Amino acid sequence: MFGDALRAFALVSLYSPPDEYLLRCSYTTLVVCMYRGEGALMVVDAKSILSVVAMVPFPFLLNGRGDQYFMIEKVGLDVIEADNLEDDE
Repeated sequence: MFGDALRAFALVSLYSPPDEYLLRCSYTTLVVCMYRGEGALMVVDAKSILSVVAMVPFPFLLNGRGDQYFMIEKVGLDVIEADNLEDDE
């Protein structure tokens, strides 16, 4: 409860802006960002969330750094859709 209203909140992690070179060379397909740590955590109203993405460790060194992550959208939707197909049969 928040006052008299029931509200939901989410804890999100803010990452750096994407690496411009990889973004440009991949035609805005590969979004690689740096993790900013616990200091970049933020609580937001769940109703303000427009989409959910996963930030997965980038398996290559970028500018000599290994703390880079790349964005994946719609994680797991293919699994859910495959499960729904089995239910329909």
